[in-house]
Amino acid sequence: MRMPRQQPQQLPSRVAGGAGDAHPRDRIIIHHKNNYTKAPRCQAFRRIIRVPASFWIYNFGCRANQADGEALTAACVRAGLQPTAEADADWVVFNTCTVTAQADAEARRAIRRLHRLRPQARIAVTGCYAERAPAELAALAGVTLVTGHAEKWRLPQQLVGVAPQSQKLASLARIEPRGSARSRPIVKVQDGCGRACSFCIIPQVRGGDRSRPLGEVLAEVDALAAAGHAEIVCSGINLGQWGRDLGGGLHLDDLVCAILQQTRLPRLRLSSVEPMDWIPELTALMAASGDRLARHAHLPLQSGSDTVLRRMHRRYRACDYAACVTVLAAQVPGVAIGADVMAGFPGETDAEFEESLSFVASLPLAYLHVFPFSPRPGTEAAQRLVAGAWRAVSPERTAARAAVLRRLGASKRAAFLDALVGQTLSAVALSGSEALSDNYARIALPQPAPPGTLVEVQIRAHDGEMLQAQ
Repeated sequence: MRMPRQQPQQLPSRVAGGAGDAHPRDRIIIHHKNNYTKAPRCQAFRRIIRVPASFWIYNFGCRANQADGEALTAACVRAGLQPTAEADADWVVFNTCTVTAQADAEARRAIRRLHRLRPQARIAVTGCYAERAPAELAALAGVTLVTGHAEKWRLPQQLVGVAPQSQKLASLARIEPRGSARSRPIVKVQDGCGRACSFCIIPQVRGGDRSRPLGEVLAEVDALAAAGHAEIVCSGINLGQWGRDLGGGLHLDDLVCAILQQTRLPRLRLSSVEPMDWIPELTALMAASGDRLARHAHLPLQSGSDTVLRRMHRRYRACDYAACVTVLAAQVPGVAIGADVMAGFPGETDAEFEESLSFVASLPLAYLHVFPFSPRPGTEAAQRLVAGAWRAVSPERTAARAAVLRRLGASKRAAFLDALVGQTLSAVALSGSEALSDNYARIALPQPAPPGTLVEVQIRAHDGEMLQAQ
């Protein structure tokens, strides 16, 4: 999907290094939505770069963004840069998230910290925050280059100071199998989101739904399996919409079925899927696959109050969500079902919160991810707050509600782990003496196993967060 063109933005005049580097003809270059914005910073972009030899990428946010970071790493290596540790890198690339104000703040803190500790390092910023507010990031001391999603493909060539030779965005979609150091590689199969949740900035920074072709995904999965990876995580910004834009009536269950039938992958794990996209066919595949399709479903809820869900523009009611997870839990014994729940959405009354809390308590969930509402500039929720159409929930009340939800989540997690004691579980070994079960429970192993391999373990106890194997 072509991103809309923006007008050039006037940026503050400053330099990449310390005060001693200042020069009246210095400039910064922003690559953003097919638009090059130049402001006083350095006499010549390539002159200031001097062909650096090494890089390090700092990834923030969701699994899809992690996959983008791995793809950028592979592209940078192909462009001639050498991956290295943060402390030694000529270029440090921040691949940012902007889903909440806290995510923005974490990125700014990390950039400032790096520049304070290593003022000589060149800093490039990309990702969702760079797409949403490039000038804001360019104003941070030490930042040399800012590039949004539409121009991300240029980044590796710009880091080595050569002109890009291709405009193929898909070149960053694939992760080279030998380039993945993860014990559980992430395969990104979809990007963008065409929905309009009133609180969410992601459609504005990622664009509409775009799916990778089935054959391309199968080739990557098979290559990763051949390289020795026992589990991969299938990810996307709006994963449940995979295939809808490809024609031929394809849906996510078609992709899952093809991976299970046509590749040698021992185990596939799905990343977050919207509840209205979790169709019965996915439940049937999980039930029939043994442990090849991990018994794990993350289904974002946001609220258990129908009135709040309507304000959020979520396309389901609480009863629809309950029906989905109840059937899934009944047909897939031991499945780990997780949910995102938001506290303090604008206008949320005490009665609506209690309704949501009671609803969440009634569900067969294994864990909760609890988030306080964060107004994102340009979203409907933020605009309605500014206009006074919706009333903000106070920070104190929001924090109190989030704390209640987190306590509920901890109790549900403990109950889920209780049920696993005494069972034999299949798990993928991580680094050190840790593993992750197919139903998303962390396991402390009695001794390390090679990362990325599958192990069978007997569970003897848990500490409330991690299972203990014997």
